[in-house]
Amino acid sequence: MSRLRRTLLIVALLLAVVAALVAWKMILPKPQSEFADGQAAPDFTLNDQDGHPFTLSSLHGSRVVLVFYRGYW
Repeated sequence: MSRLRRTLLIVALLLAVVAALVAWKMILPKPQSEFADGQAAPDFTLNDQDGHPFTLSSLHGSRVVLVFYRGYW
């Protein structure tokens, strides 16, 4: 493979990667959060894995990380 051909191939691959990254950033939705780090979350009640109601306020005073995951189980 000639040197020019190899250089053109590398440049084309780099341009493809840059284009893919730009497209990926444009397609992903922007986070729509009205909360800031450290801000108290509003109280809510959901059922736990056993079907019993769980209220967020029951954890008042402790650090909590909320993760909402839509699983297919």
